[in-house]
Amino acid sequence: MLSKYLILSILFFICFFLNSSFAIEEIDNDVQNNVQTLVPEADNVKAKLSAKISYDDILNKAKEHSFDLQLADFDTFIAKTGIKSARSEYFPKLAASANAEYNKSFADMPFSVYVGDSFVNPYTRYQSLFGLTLSYNVFDFGVRKGHLDMAKEDTYMKELIQKGQLQELNLNITDLYFKILLAKKQIDLNEQILKLGEKNLEMKSRLFKIKELSKNELNTQIVENKKASRNLFELKAMLAENLHYLEFYTGEEYDIENLSVEDVQKPEFDPFSYNDYTQSVTYDIQNAAIAKKEQELKIVKRTNFPKVNLYSKYYLYDSHTTNYLKTLGIEPSNWSIGASVNMPVFDGLKNSADIDKAKLELARLYVERDRALADLKNKVMTLRSNYSYMEKQVADSEQILKELRDNELSMNRMLKKGLVSPIELTQAKLDLLEEEIEYEKNSWTLISILKAIQILTTYDKG
Repeated sequence: MLSKYLILSILFFICFFLNSSFAIEEIDNDVQNNVQTLVPEADNVKAKLSAKISYDDILNKAKEHSFDLQLADFDTFIAKTGIKSARSEYFPKLAASANAEYNKSFADMPFSVYVGDSFVNPYTRYQSLFGLTLSYNVFDFGVRKGHLDMAKEDTYMKELIQKGQLQELNLNITDLYFKILLAKKQIDLNEQILKLGEKNLEMKSRLFKIKELSKNELNTQIVENKKASRNLFELKAMLAENLHYLEFYTGEEYDIENLSVEDVQKPEFDPFSYNDYTQSVTYDIQNAAIAKKEQELKIVKRTNFPKVNLYSKYYLYDSHTTNYLKTLGIEPSNWSIGASVNMPVFDGLKNSADIDKAKLELARLYVERDRALADLKNKVMTLRSNYSYMEKQVADSEQILKELRDNELSMNRMLKKGLVSPIELTQAKLDLLEEEIEYEKNSWTLISILKAIQILTTYDKG
């Protein structure tokens, strides 16, 4: 009896250990350690006031702080647990059971009663049973492998989605950074314009007082200064708004009054060299979704195929008519081994409907892939068109700036000779600043478009 108790204790311990300890260890090693790297510490959450920013620094901080990338990491880890779950079907299953019951028969009979497949216990007594069942899926026509392959495809798709979100983050940060950079440069130039306008107003006011300037000309200068002041205020408001958007991505605060924005080098990149749109993360994401659905369709088609299982059962049991504690002696025992084949005969055409549904979903994914590629191509072609347009605008602005700079130098020489008034020189400087604003707008827009094309068409599959 003692040996049976010992065997039973060992088997229960093995079952508990296999069912909990291994699983917890896997989660601790593969998931929890990674999760800790994703959850920011309290010190990192605190915002910092920054006055100087650069493109690379902002991009790196956005990658570290991005909520979407953190969620994508979790999605990948969750998908990897699906692979572990699918692999578990390749191992035998060990289950332990214990049962204790009291059966009251109102008409004790000297024999057992069977009605169809049901057994009726005709005795009044206490009963206890302890058992272990070992089972193994021998053959299921590839359903088990299909679940594993589908879990692998799901994990691969989640990793690709993470790359796609990183690409989207790069595009958003690029667009936002160039808006901030351009706004800062426009603010600096408009402050110079406002100072020159105030200088012009001062000179025109003196001329008006000595009756050498009309009221209309003075009022025109006042209006121009008001417009310059209003434009400067709008630019600062735009800069503040974009900095708040940037705070969401980086988790930092920015000092708008002392802000310094570093320039971005124009990348050495040919925006017209990319023509194979299948070499993109967008295409690979769609293909991974199609591969996953194909595995699902394969599984659904084989769901109603026969399944062959091996099993073995070991039971310890006892019973007593009046005392429950005496049933714990567990004297009798039973062991069996066998094989089973299970196959649904008729399921109300449910499997047929599931197959049709999977086929339609697969066909829909092919259309989604074509649409995604068409959308990507449209984005790239639109950016290329804008790039060609901005190249022409930059070239024209450079030529105009050259002429205006020559004009300013000429005005300076003429002022020294008394051929022009200071107001005329100031106006030449204002014209130059206005064109510099246009040049800055065109040139930085050109570089931002080039960066966007580079991000969309550069894809590292590693």
